[in-house]
Amino acid sequence: MNDLGPEELELHRLLSAVRPAALPLGFRDAVMRQVRDEGTATRWEWIFAAVLALPSLAYLVWTMTAHGAELGASLNAILVAAQGLDPTTGADVVVDGLAIISLALLGIGSAVAAHAMLKGAEPHRMIAR
Repeated sequence: MNDLGPEELELHRLLSAVRPAALPLGFRDAVMRQVRDEGTATRWEWIFAAVLALPSLAYLVWTMTAHGAELGASLNAILVAAQGLDPTTGADVVVDGLAIISLALLGIGSAVAAHAMLKGAEPHRMIAR
């Protein structure tokens, strides 16, 4: 089954002709060394991460406390519909746009905090292997 449009076929042929290649040995270690050698984390990185993450986290906690029962009922309806146990009911899901934005900002703030943490790590400390 080919779901590509006519304008996508040429690009698909071009990209599928390229052989996949593994990253060279030591690539991850070189990137981590470069991040660590950039210097110590500045205070502004931590402030920026907190400005992004803390309000978003507070909003998500407030949303869960205020509308947690509705979320539980929605998840239950989704599971019942996915299992096909009750064909008469549908799964009604309401997506809160502000919650999605809060999750995205929380993820970005976490990434900035992780970068600051890696920059501030001692040279001999192994984060993960």
